[in-house]
Amino acid sequence: MAATLRQAKVGLLRQYFISHRKHAPASFCTPQNQAMHTTPSHPALNQFGVDLLPEEYNNILFKDIKTTPVASSVIDSSLSDLEKFGLTDADSAHVKVPELTNLLPPLKGKNVLEHFDNIAKDQISPYIDILNPLLELQPAELPTDFRLEAGWVRYGFDGSIQKVDYPTESALVFDVEVSVLTDQRAVMAGCLSDKAWYTWLSPHLLHKDNPFPAKVTPDTMIPLGSNAKAAKLVIGHNVSYDRIRVGDEYGLDLTRTRYLDTMSLHIAHSGMTSSQRLLKIGEKSIENSKRPKWLERTSLSNLADIHNHYCKPDTKIDKDVRNSFVKLSLAELREDIPNLLTYCLKDVKATLEVVQVLVPKFVANCSHPASLSGMLTMSTSYLPTNGAWDRYIQSSDDAFERTKNELQSLLEKEVWDSLSLFESEAYRNDPWLWDLDWSCASLRSKKRKLLEALLLQQDKQLMANYPAWLQDIVVTQLDDSGNQSPKLSISTSKQFVPKILRLKWKGYPLHYHKKYKWGYLAPRNDIKDVLEAVNAGEIETDFPLEEYMECVNGESADGYKHDTDVFIDETRDYSDIGVFKKNSTETLDTKSGIDIDIPGVMFFKLPHKNGPTHNVGSPLSKDFLSACSEGGSLTSKTKNLAGELLRLNSLMVYWRNSRDRLMEQVKVDVPNEGHSAILPSLVVCGTVTRRAVEKTWLTASNAKETRIGSELKAAIRSPTGYHFVGADVDSQELWLASVLGDCERGGHGSTPIGWMSLQGEKSKGTDLHSKTAAAAQVTRDQAKVLNYARIYGAGESFAKQLLKQYNPVLNDAEIASRARHMYEQTKGLSGYQLNEKGKWLYEFLMPEVKYKGEMVSKKEMNMLTKKMVFLNRVIKGSKFVKHKDRTILCHTLNDVGKGLYLDYKYNSSYENKTIMLDDNRLRQFFDHLQEKYDDNSALDRDVANSLIHQTIWFGGTESHTFNKLESIAMSKYPKTPVLDVGISRVLETRLIGRHYLPSRINWVVQSTAVDFLHLLLVSMEWLMQEFGIKGRYCISIHDEVRYLVKSEDRYKAALALHLSNLLVRAHVVARLGLNNLPASIAYFSSVDVDTVLRKEPDSDCVTPSNPLGLAKGHGIPPGEGLHIFDTLEKLADARNSKASAEKVT
Repeated sequence: MAATLRQAKVGLLRQYFISHRKHAPASFCTPQNQAMHTTPSHPALNQFGVDLLPEEYNNILFKDIKTTPVASSVIDSSLSDLEKFGLTDADSAHVKVPELTNLLPPLKGKNVLEHFDNIAKDQISPYIDILNPLLELQPAELPTDFRLEAGWVRYGFDGSIQKVDYPTESALVFDVEVSVLTDQRAVMAGCLSDKAWYTWLSPHLLHKDNPFPAKVTPDTMIPLGSNAKAAKLVIGHNVSYDRIRVGDEYGLDLTRTRYLDTMSLHIAHSGMTSSQRLLKIGEKSIENSKRPKWLERTSLSNLADIHNHYCKPDTKIDKDVRNSFVKLSLAELREDIPNLLTYCLKDVKATLEVVQVLVPKFVANCSHPASLSGMLTMSTSYLPTNGAWDRYIQSSDDAFERTKNELQSLLEKEVWDSLSLFESEAYRNDPWLWDLDWSCASLRSKKRKLLEALLLQQDKQLMANYPAWLQDIVVTQLDDSGNQSPKLSISTSKQFVPKILRLKWKGYPLHYHKKYKWGYLAPRNDIKDVLEAVNAGEIETDFPLEEYMECVNGESADGYKHDTDVFIDETRDYSDIGVFKKNSTETLDTKSGIDIDIPGVMFFKLPHKNGPTHNVGSPLSKDFLSACSEGGSLTSKTKNLAGELLRLNSLMVYWRNSRDRLMEQVKVDVPNEGHSAILPSLVVCGTVTRRAVEKTWLTASNAKETRIGSELKAAIRSPTGYHFVGADVDSQELWLASVLGDCERGGHGSTPIGWMSLQGEKSKGTDLHSKTAAAAQVTRDQAKVLNYARIYGAGESFAKQLLKQYNPVLNDAEIASRARHMYEQTKGLSGYQLNEKGKWLYEFLMPEVKYKGEMVSKKEMNMLTKKMVFLNRVIKGSKFVKHKDRTILCHTLNDVGKGLYLDYKYNSSYENKTIMLDDNRLRQFFDHLQEKYDDNSALDRDVANSLIHQTIWFGGTESHTFNKLESIAMSKYPKTPVLDVGISRVLETRLIGRHYLPSRINWVVQSTAVDFLHLLLVSMEWLMQEFGIKGRYCISIHDEVRYLVKSEDRYKAALALHLSNLLVRAHVVARLGLNNLPASIAYFSSVDVDTVLRKEPDSDCVTPSNPLGLAKGHGIPPGEGLHIFDTLEKLADARNSKASAEKVT
């Protein structure tokens, strides 16, 4: 890489992250050295009835922040909107807040904006300073003559080679390798500084007589020489995987080492949505003419693809050697150490080249220093535990086995009952069992012997023959003595189980189809005629149609007319799905059923939670549990058996799905500190919205009485003398979305959604969830799901699916009516604002009218779309052309257009030339074509989108919010409104038009929430230093954040969190042009102080695997939930107790 290019990149970094002067320790009355005044201050009401913080707050937080006056007509319109929705409650309770002057240290700037800019720069400047030399580095060639010694060996660029305890430089590019078959600890590592290459070898790799010890301790891991004094930056690809193998990271005291992940940098700059990723993976099957432009602007997230994308090497990284660490034993690896070290160092070199390109790009895209500071803090995630971890694993395993055995016993009974039909062939008359494989199984197979042994073991009578389906499910297991014994391999996922249970859906027998999976058989209107033909021998079938009719008991007298239900889990955004080659033109009419060649019946697919295009793999999955309730759709022959099996199965689902991931957690015992610790494998920017991703802890369930192992978080325990302190950000995303609308309409609470989020009360039905529940006629909890789905960009069709799930008895017309009413009440009605192409078409069709950005109705938009479709049939393309000292727009006709034009206005000179028409001539030609040919053009969504700049919503509680969200999402270069973080370049409007719009609206909300989190982490780091709080960041899980602090500092940490919420929300509204903050959201509603990690401090975490809960089973009392005034009272009590103790002494 050229030196001038490297210097330019470093210059760019310095431009963004120039170090500010170090601030002297603040001289203010801290909680530990002066009594705090907790006298409440009285907020003032704004014109919308929202309590705002008192002036003393504004003078500190918003000094010199200018706002743009809002026209009185806009204020009047906002007040009218509030009145329209009954949101003018004058009796709302006023919010009290404490005096601020004795709580908050002096800001590092004249207002909250300057403050965050300065403290974030101070936090990252040491790491930027040590990173810069690496960005300019051209490393020496890789070492080739390796010294195969345990521990670290330094290969200086000056040719020196020496044994060292750990790398001596402050910035390292780092990679580790693990023998997957042997142990979770590293066998090898490599790194690179600005002065040397390094290799590390495990003594357990080098010496065959020195296996890994069973107990994992820091001294059996990689040392990096981290400490609390000197800043150190470790760079890697998916670097959290490498960090887990570093022994320094397991101590309670936080060091100054931070980790920078190149995969996260890539995702923040060029990450893809999940649907885009599918296209990227399958891009080889996309026709060249249909390739989206964005495909060339990104890559998959592995190191080889990222390096190839950004660095354009002559040859792509060879990752085949990596398979050695996956497939080979330690002994086999030992034979090839030099080659494996070379592979490891090549990855290090590739990572350096990637970071040299990506860091400047990341800085340009995420320019506020808080973004990088927040990511560096998140790289230090830490989860302490103790013997509770092993106890949790064991108790969950035990509960799982007990439940599995109970379920197995119930299923075995049904198996033996079904077997009784074999010899008499009565199964032929059973509408469920008729198509199982009842052929006689082999007499000489091992399974035959196993089956007979099992029957004798259970005192059952032997038979001459057995059906093949039964013999296939006999397996062996080790009994308690270690001997092989026979058993039936049965689970609710087996295909024969729903059949032997005789499951019905709304009274109709279930049936399995190889293509469509599970569904049910409903009678056709002519079933009686078909039965007569079957009985007369005119139709041959093995299906027991007569018994089927008896089974449905006359429910099909007039045929089946009820639509299937729809379960929903998440929305999908497949904007570019049409680029794949189509191999099938099959379509299904799911409402009238599918003909699967069984006379007299039609097959209907069971409803899938992701919609009707998906197939159900098992009707006994947890998604159908609610369908087994009293009067539910799913029933079994034995009363309540289906429900009981589903209940037992649902108890096991969480542990079955989670256990393998949990066993991969590396729990490290720290003997000298008396605790253990787990480091989450966290990707700090794991999605296109920059949300963190971690497959265990960030997806961990909260404790539920119906889920074995769901008390996972409660296995994380604070060491003696420490407490967890944390908080959930109250309705974070709803507030962020609503304040975006408020800032355009006159201030806090000026939009209905803003007012409801700030002043609405559940008891009065004026909060957002209660209003939506009333509009959609659902419960308040169900309304929450609808609200968040809508804010994240889900449309009306998604709402219909949810409403159908909530109200399965409603017909489609009623569901559609409720969804429409809800959307008219919330998002409102819609029109459109045209883009430049749309403006041209508008004025082309109506030359006497100038388009000035006004809203176009749906009816007008449909007309414009049809006209454009018509024009596209004759126009090949349009471009501006210089003509007689002026520039005019000219349109080139395609072959069809040229032929029609010659018919319209023949000129022999046109025959062999390209015909280009200006607007006037094209308009005349267009009028002629419309007069001569009927304009029967169909609506085309892509054509419509090519004319639209954005949708304009009006008349709903959330209309202004969605207009703002789409305005940001559809801007040329979308940025978050808080920290100016740019969207991934593959989602920029200039590349994708209006495609992936739901994903981009979701990005605005969720990426702004990430800004909020990063600012919160920045503030907490500053306040912990200012207050002298001994502790460290632990983890953030979506809108939760948790810290581990010394017990004597826990209430100071609670205050720091409250103040951080105040500062961050003030920063958010100041960036939006507001210079005040609602009092109701200034402080957290509760800060939790606890000794375990759990969702709520009073949750006892009772589950099937923890039936006694935390209090009785573990002796752990409830934690504390502290409002701001509670926190101040606790601090005062602690101060008085300390003073009394000192007085006694």
